[in-house]
Amino acid sequence: MAALLQLRDFGIPERPDKALRLDGQPLSIVDEETFNAECDSSALTPATGVATVLYNWCPEALLALLDTENWFSFTWTLTINQGEDNETKFEIGRIRQQVTMGILDKEGLWKVMVTYDMTSTEHESTESSWQPNMEETMVDDKNVEDAAEVRRLGVSFVKDMILHRRWLTGKKMRHEFFVESPHIGMDPWEDGMRMNPRWLYESLDLSKCSTCTSAAESHKSLNRCGRCGTAAYCSSACQQRDWPVHKAVCTMSMEDRGKALHYSQHGGLANWRDSIQD
Repeated sequence: MAALLQLRDFGIPERPDKALRLDGQPLSIVDEETFNAECDSSALTPATGVATVLYNWCPEALLALLDTENWFSFTWTLTINQGEDNETKFEIGRIRQQVTMGILDKEGLWKVMVTYDMTSTEHESTESSWQPNMEETMVDDKNVEDAAEVRRLGVSFVKDMILHRRWLTGKKMRHEFFVESPHIGMDPWEDGMRMNPRWLYESLDLSKCSTCTSAAESHKSLNRCGRCGTAAYCSSACQQRDWPVHKAVCTMSMEDRGKALHYSQHGGLANWRDSIQD
């Protein structure tokens, strides 16, 4: 059976003592070392699967899902076969307390869209059990009218994402990450601001490793990204580990990257509102 790893010491920086819960359970992710196509995956839920993908890509991306106070919405995408006829995009996102996951074609049309509500009419907390949303779930252009089918589609989506380790990158593949906050303005026609998730709660600090946060040793400086200069690493292993995240930042336009750096310069994007009030 696939094992679950509880993230006991993982928390929102502004509220470190608050234990995080997801889908009515303590926050957990799948142990990828015990997960394969033949294993018993009965413990896998859409919420646990989403948490697994986001955490393995970048832990702060998972915080964007959980921190509904700071982030009105977030969108995480992975495009594969970029530029080819069979280009496909995988997406995980949240708007307010509604989570959507699924697959889009090259034209940006949903092939599969699965939606859950993080709250219910009985429980307003986003820590309660996820509720299948039939009105916002569809396959191609047909709505799904059965809650059990919504659950099946959700499990199928996250199972495939974990099996293929969609948090990794490769040739003709690119991740993107967007957030919206009422403190920085919102555009109803866009996914939000392109952002490095590592800058949500901390500003860029090139004196420590962008991956493991270790400071440079006295006899050895950190290796800085030679293309954009917005990441530094203590080892090739840390650089490789961060590449799926940094690749999206490194290929941003100068305008988008400059905007992300500007709004996150005072201790991360979450602190922008406080910085302009001082």
